[in-house]
Amino acid sequence: MKFYTMILIGLVLLFMVPVAFAGCASESYAKACASCSFDAQGKIDQSCKDGYKSSGTACVSTSYPIMAAKYSAGNCSQVDECASELQSCVAQYSTGNDSADCKEGSVAVCYSSADICTQSAAGKCSDLESPCKAPAAIFLLMLGGALFYSRR
Repeated sequence: MKFYTMILIGLVLLFMVPVAFAGCASESYAKACASCSFDAQGKIDQSCKDGYKSSGTACVSTSYPIMAAKYSAGNCSQVDECASELQSCVAQYSTGNDSADCKEGSVAVCYSSADICTQSAAGKCSDLESPCKAPAAIFLLMLGGALFYSRR
């Protein structure tokens, strides 16, 4: 039973790791909305928002280190395309009242879209066809070993 429990835990971790990295922009936006103060006109405290923006950028860099390194070297223009798409989306859906935008949610969609774009950019910039091939291969080897062992 222990062996099958280990396989189950490994399988859960295999599928949770990509999900954990998928939301840097949307998570930092949500945290800014929840934690920063707003003035009487609904404008967010800019220095507070900038702090969460920086944490989102750091999250992307640690989540996609190959892409971050290539971007720093000027070899991953897809990141700039994602940033441009995010700015355009926010400009289109923002009401000018940050507090209302946080509550309404349409601007949050822009940040979720930016996360998807960033994940796609990471795939294009990393020269890897699929970041899941190696873990999947390890899982298949473990599964094959478990089947072999259970039949003996």
